Amino acid sequence: MPESSIILNDINKVFIPCRTVLEMEALTSLLLEHHNYDLIKEIPKSQPTSQQLIEVFRVINIEPLERIIEYFIDVVVNRLKPIVMYERDHHDRFRMGNVVAYTQTRVCLYLALHRLKLKFLIIKNFMDNFKKNKFKLDESQYEGYRTFLSAFYKDYSEKNLMNLKLMLSTKRVSERVSELIDTSDTIINEDIIQALSFKQFLDDKNRIKFIMREIKASLFVCKVMFAKMDVFTPFTLAKETMIDAEEIMINQDFIPELIPAISSCLLEQHLDQLEDCFRAYDFMETRVLEGINHAIDIASGGQINLEIEDTIYDTGNIFAL
Repeated sequence: MPESSIILNDINKVFIPCRTVLEMEALTSLLLEHHNYDLIKEIPKSQPTSQQLIEVFRVINIEPLERIIEYFIDVVVNRLKPIVMYERDHHDRFRMGNVVAYTQTRVCLYLALHRLKLKFLIIKNFMDNFKKNKFKLDESQYEGYRTFLSAFYKDYSEKNLMNLKLMLSTKRVSERVSELIDTSDTIINEDIIQALSFKQFLDDKNRIKFIMREIKASLFVCKVMFAKMDVFTPFTLAKETMIDAEEIMINQDFIPELIPAISSCLLEQHLDQLEDCFRAYDFMETRVLEGINHAIDIASGGQINLEIEDTIYDTGNIFAL
């Protein structure tokens, strides 16, 4: 199947029907601009009603935002059925492609997991290219941005925006038709893109905070759906020790501390420390991606088995640029 056909298939079967995932992601990200993640971190375990979540998100009597939460909880989440958890044979499994990834009741969960993993893959892609270039920003990463952190944020923002535009295609209509459509009480695609995309005038500290909000928003949406399926620790996997990938994702020692530390080492040319920081980053990034793959494995009953850099749905050409 040509790549364009794969993208069209995902747009029609996933991105359009599951737009609510991006709406909830945007709404959660906006909440986290003003409130700490601790406010909502434990909420999924209580399996909240739509009214309870409307109150937590402080959108009472804001009808377009109430409708987002009501549809997400009352329709999408309520379709999900509990998963029977048991020890599976972890060998000889394979990705089922168009079979499981488009299962109607779980496709929104798969999209939420896809978005969460994609955000970490965007970060990984930038860091891998930086390492391949012997810890130097190449021309495509630099492009007038003077620091590692600003180049890092620019790369993340541009790739995230490209992916959002792929999923939220904005078809143009004539000016006459546009004037006839009343969108004053509707959340349109441009609103979602604006909430989830590049904020131009942020300093380095707030750039990192923005990316962390995006990760936490995706994580929260995933956790609400998993909780409905009676799975409360989907990202925890057993190796030599129990590894809680969820805690690594939001840990201050990972992105909030390591990325600025790498930037400082690069600026001051402390190459030994830079390599130490990268080893720590690589370890944590791998554990996070393994944890997300584990969650996908659980959600699919063991039928979607991804490699570290695989995604459930098509991402277009964002990693080719």
